[in-house]
Amino acid sequence: MLSLARDLVKVRSKGDDSEIKPLTVCFWSDLMSNPAVMYGLFSPKPRRLDYDPNKVKVMGTKNGMINQINIRTVEDLDSIQEELLGMPLLLRVHAQFEQQNVPANDQKFEGDLALLVDTSHPMIRPELEEALERARRILQARGKVCIQLDFGPAIDQWLRTTYPKGCCTLGNLKPHKARLFITNYSKPTACFDCTTLWHIFFLCWTFSAPCYKAYRTCKCTDIIIRPTTPIVRRTTLPSGKVVEITRCKPRFDI
Repeated sequence: MLSLARDLVKVRSKGDDSEIKPLTVCFWSDLMSNPAVMYGLFSPKPRRLDYDPNKVKVMGTKNGMINQINIRTVEDLDSIQEELLGMPLLLRVHAQFEQQNVPANDQKFEGDLALLVDTSHPMIRPELEEALERARRILQARGKVCIQLDFGPAIDQWLRTTYPKGCCTLGNLKPHKARLFITNYSKPTACFDCTTLWHIFFLCWTFSAPCYKAYRTCKCTDIIIRPTTPIVRRTTLPSGKVVEITRCKPRFDI
């Protein structure tokens, strides 16, 4: 059974709640049962989250995930920019991971996560501002644009740290539903993402993908942002204390 070594968990006092990390996750079920786990930005209400819209921007709800913001004008973009850069952003994302180790020690994770993004943090804000400014110029020229905030690589790295590989490992990081799109056109078709397995096993994809990508390049400018800052996980102990797991190294209890 996997457990966390004591020295890998940092217990935070209530006075530290305002120190929001660039990327923070917790299980969505944990957020719904104890909303205060996310830096005290949320409070419990029956079957829903209660929060101050002037302190946090929520893109996901209990009943669904919102991953696309549609814009039409420069004014729409300015309004979105003010909201995105003015407060933390909460998204409901879906992550999947599966790993088979030798000797037998299969590890699997699939579920919804609450991802809190501090868009004002120096590790995130400059790149986001640059992307928004580039999108503004394209809108002013009456072009089509799609900004994509892709948190998949950061989640991949977090899962690899959480579930290190053994000496003989077959690992499979499945595509996460962890992207936010801001566009006046449409989001790209996910099945045409460049992955090695698609190249090897699906020849029709190999021939059709370049055509689709060339067509999309002509119609729309895609601006992709992939934050690489490490993810911090927050959870609540039975005692009620909030803990941060900044590095997860499995220890096996026999």
